[in-house]
Amino acid sequence: MHVHELIIYPIKSCAGIKVKEALMTKYGLAVPSNPRIFDRRWMIVKNGRHQTIRVLPRMTLIQPVIVENGLSLQAPNMPDLHISVNPLPKEVLECTCWDAPILGLRYDDNVSQWLRTFFETEDELDLVVFDDEKFEGRATKDADVPNIARDGDVVAYHDMSPLHICSLQSLSDLNTRLEKKIEIYNFRPNVVSTGLNKPFDEDYWREIEIGDVKLSWVAPCTRCLLPTVDPKTGIKDPNSEPYKTLRSYRLKKDPYGASSLFGIDLVSTDQSRHITGTMHVNDPIRVIKDDPDFWEKS
Repeated sequence: MHVHELIIYPIKSCAGIKVKEALMTKYGLAVPSNPRIFDRRWMIVKNGRHQTIRVLPRMTLIQPVIVENGLSLQAPNMPDLHISVNPLPKEVLECTCWDAPILGLRYDDNVSQWLRTFFETEDELDLVVFDDEKFEGRATKDADVPNIARDGDVVAYHDMSPLHICSLQSLSDLNTRLEKKIEIYNFRPNVVSTGLNKPFDEDYWREIEIGDVKLSWVAPCTRCLLPTVDPKTGIKDPNSEPYKTLRSYRLKKDPYGASSLFGIDLVSTDQSRHITGTMHVNDPIRVIKDDPDFWEKS
């Protein structure tokens, strides 16, 4: 088993950036050449509330590009927009992410107007960035999904955990059941794994090692309608696939209810350091601990 791809999503629900190597930090994958650019550090908000592909599917068409001292945002029929990471904006905005309060630093009105123009709306849209030196993250253990996160496991603007893994073998199994095949990018993983003995082997991983990074499982990833959006077009599938098919064979109602499972959520095993190591494309994935009875347990 090994890493097929590494993907960082600097802005929640916007397009990802494929990298050959990444730092694993307290808040997820970061760019080695500029660790201030890390996964889900930025978020688009409407009146302070987080926005996602579920509501604004065209978010996936906004492509961040790493440039000197920040990001350049590119989108269809829009001028490139520079987003500075140094200095950060000064205005503190009280936000919510999945109803949990969290702070953000708001970029100026030029950024807000760019967003309104792209989405063709007059809604109060803003871009905020998480100040990891001053702000407190959201506790993973407080997420709605049953999990085994520890005190100290936190996220910025992620849904739940700082790292998400999906496998190509599980995707292939799913695609045998779909009329219209999809790609792994519908699920927005940080680590795309391959070489598993069989589909969904990742369900059982509890501690793994990638490169010099040790990771601990906190929960399976429960699936909503987000993967029904084609990341290349920003259009939702009219038949709500793969949501419907996943619910036909990937439910574990106790304790995860009506949400299907695809992929796993993890945190750094080592809580004592902000940066816990580096992982690379083609790094082997070594399973240190597993739970072979996961599907039999209630």
